[in-house]
Amino acid sequence: MKSLRNPLLLAVSLLVLLVANAFGERVRVPQQAPQPPTTTITRKDTAFKAVPGSKLTIRAVEYDGAVNGKLVVQVKNSEKSAMKFAAAGLYFVPEGDPDTAPQRLGAVGPMTIASDKEQVGRNEVSIPAGATVELQLDVFCIDSHRSSPSSMNTFSVGATKMPKELATTIDNRAKSAAKKYDSEAQPYAAAKSEIQSEVWRSRDSKWVPLDGEGKQEAGKKK
Repeated sequence: MKSLRNPLLLAVSLLVLLVANAFGERVRVPQQAPQPPTTTITRKDTAFKAVPGSKLTIRAVEYDGAVNGKLVVQVKNSEKSAMKFAAAGLYFVPEGDPDTAPQRLGAVGPMTIASDKEQVGRNEVSIPAGATVELQLDVFCIDSHRSSPSSMNTFSVGATKMPKELATTIDNRAKSAAKKYDSEAQPYAAAKSEIQSEVWRSRDSKWVPLDGEGKQEAGKKK
């Protein structure tokens, strides 16, 4: 019996091994697709520049986005009393040759105080005397014919504000787009694709030269 048992045991072992190998051949662990490299967002040590029409100064220190996104700015009040800051009508110009630079960014919708955990949207923020307050602005590209910016670009505030008519048109259309998403925690973020289209449409319908114009705008001037 012992002589029979060993060959039988060997045969069973070989059968198990063959089944395991065959199963292993059929079952393949799917390979994960390579992940795109994570973009590191670095802070820019830019100079403070005057907020158009105000005694406040501002600098853009960080951009997280492409055709639209979040722009982190610092607003400084060097005066002896508190002053109000509103981002409506402000736009930001990318550093570099305007003939080849990417799109400029326009501030649209409410802003938030960076340190505010609740991220409450505000149309106006009080900047205390002698203080610098860090804010997050929702920004959208305003030059549909240019390439998209990235987090690598450095921005500074435009020397002028958008004309009131243009700023009002963009604001009203953005509000209408965001209103559809009132049930969302961040309506403007939910409507960003629609808002971006409205910004370009408003800008292109009646071209107005802004700070940072270059040869890229030659076809826009009528």
